[in-house]
Amino acid sequence: MHGNHSAAPAAAPGWPGFWRILRRRHFSPFKTYVNRERRTVVILNPKVGTKSFRQALTDGMREVFGIADPSEGRYRLFRKAREFQFARLRDYAHAFRFPAEYQFFCFVRNPYARLRSAWQNKFAYGHLQGYSRSIRRRELGRLRRFARAAALPGGADGTAIPFETFLAYVESQPAGKRDHHWDDQHHVLLMDDVQYAAWFRMEGEFTAGMRRIFDRIGLTGEAMDRLLATQKNASPRNEAPVYTEALAARVLQLYARDFTAFGYDPASWRGL
Repeated sequence: MHGNHSAAPAAAPGWPGFWRILRRRHFSPFKTYVNRERRTVVILNPKVGTKSFRQALTDGMREVFGIADPSEGRYRLFRKAREFQFARLRDYAHAFRFPAEYQFFCFVRNPYARLRSAWQNKFAYGHLQGYSRSIRRRELGRLRRFARAAALPGGADGTAIPFETFLAYVESQPAGKRDHHWDDQHHVLLMDDVQYAAWFRMEGEFTAGMRRIFDRIGLTGEAMDRLLATQKNASPRNEAPVYTEALAARVLQLYARDFTAFGYDPASWRGL
């Protein structure tokens, strides 16, 4: 399994390490599961099974531990707290002040597939089905202006945004400053600051990775076996391939560090 991996030296312990993590663009409690009792942290990676992990975690809390509200009563007025087991604020602080006491885990994905999934989910069908509010507010106008300035398809309102236009838009943004759905996984997963005990590929290791994490926090037994057996780790939509050799070469350059760190084949774009 590709899981056993040390990505980087752990962040500086104590309050300096915590404040450094807190200032990172891609850190968010929405994407961070902390179990202080079991000394376990999972940093979620957008477009890499985050919904499946959250659903399995919350369903497991209900079925195995009998906890109706996975937030355990915390953040009562915060709807998202019912969808994900947000920890106490002091537990987030403890985990990043004393990282050597914890085991950190994450999931990764083939960069070709992850970028395609971001385009497909956020932009490919928006001109027909509508764009999400967050995309309308933050990215759509910027992307269309970029397309017009670069004389690329997709600049006019109401028109389709092709994958190549989206790729050019992503290339125009500096690494570490992009939206977390298409920034490189090295930055999204805070790998300069977090030493992972294990990471798991979405392709072929997703369920086994969740099982290892859930075993650590006590989510075991027939109920979890049933929940994990129903998990899917691939995008449901079966579409025609979008990559050409030239586009793949650009993505390989864009995410070179992810390809190297996670051992993905540069030729794995075929069929995507």
